[in-house]
Amino acid sequence: MHILFTKSQNSSEILINKLILKGHKVTNFSIFNIKPIITSEINFKKFTSIIFTSSNSIYNLKKLSNIDHLKCFCVGEQTADTAKKIGFKNIQVCGTNYFELRDFIFKNFDKDEEKFIYIRGEFISNDLEKDFKEKGYFIESVINYTTEPNLNIDPQLIKDLKNKLVDVIFVYSKRAADQLLKIILNNKISNDLDNCILNCISINVANTLKRLKWKKIKIFSPGEEELSLL
Repeated sequence: MHILFTKSQNSSEILINKLILKGHKVTNFSIFNIKPIITSEINFKKFTSIIFTSSNSIYNLKKLSNIDHLKCFCVGEQTADTAKKIGFKNIQVCGTNYFELRDFIFKNFDKDEEKFIYIRGEFISNDLEKDFKEKGYFIESVINYTTEPNLNIDPQLIKDLKNKLVDVIFVYSKRAADQLLKIILNNKISNDLDNCILNCISINVANTLKRLKWKKIKIFSPGEEELSLL
């Protein structure tokens, strides 16, 4: 099976390696490029805990110090592995999506004892800071990267799509779906997708692309990509 991922390589490495070991061909086209945003140095002493929902926010952290005391909450194995590599120690993988992380923290950690810092990108699907503040938690967020469309598309990928050689495409956000639609229309391959399954992270994402002729459209949960292939 030829699988196309549209996330950044940093966010998909563990999953991609698993699928390759199982005999699949995997192409990873980062539909967006990551651009760092310069931020002020963070005084981590002010906080008891740090939250990462993407490995991209970790890769763009600069001048790390005074982090050994922090509890580090991560969405997914890839994010946790990245956090470990740069020096975080007390790491907890809180499920595979934002809602599992949020509910885990709300259930297990006292709002009167914790002070959170949330490191994130400019564009988010869920307003974590708003949800935490509504529950009475102390939280600050720092935006340390943004994304822009990746215009450097491998001609071989377009050729594979035109020749119906891609079996499954994974799409992880509404912005990614919008950009993928542009790529498909600009390259005139909208009639070449009837052998391809579209796997979307939500119905909202799928609605952007459902006008095209897919073999099947499926909704999957983050962390359950392998199960969605069955």
